[in-house]
Amino acid sequence: MKRLAVVAVLVLAVALFYRSFGGAETGTGNLTLAAPEPNIGSSAGNFTATDVEGDRFELSDEGVYVLAFWSPLNQNSNKAVPGFVEVAREYEEEASFAVVYVPFARKDVDAPYERLYDPTGRLASRYNVKTVPRLFVVRDGVISWTMDEYYEGYEKDLGQKIEEATTGNDEDRQAALRED
Repeated sequence: MKRLAVVAVLVLAVALFYRSFGGAETGTGNLTLAAPEPNIGSSAGNFTATDVEGDRFELSDEGVYVLAFWSPLNQNSNKAVPGFVEVAREYEEEASFAVVYVPFARKDVDAPYERLYDPTGRLASRYNVKTVPRLFVVRDGVISWTMDEYYEGYEKDLGQKIEEATTGNDEDRQAALRED
């Protein structure tokens, strides 16, 4: 009986400790963990992939790229398509656009972007894609913006981020923030 009381007190003490300092989401209490890589400011990493026509697509350290991860089976991905097409047509001279379809590519007629095939999930894993749609704006090999969930009117923000990436305005703003 004495052992049972000791075990009960220990379990209660551990539970109170965890409740006070630990959290169910992170197990770290009041500490906040960084968002999973890649984040804004992270290297996008060069890669080569095959598009659905069998042509080669390359993301390099030079230029502006918009990389989107979608699934044709996902309602929010399907909602994002018209806005993405609009932005891709508007900025096709300033940036390279590519969509990685997870798990398979659909037949987009006259798509103003590359449709990449990722049968093994290598790219989705590299960009830590847990949900779709997920978008990245990459400038000179560095991620300058991410969108982790679809929202109405996202294409306006995407267009603004592409403009900043092509003109260098985001760098000026970052420098101003560092000086403050």
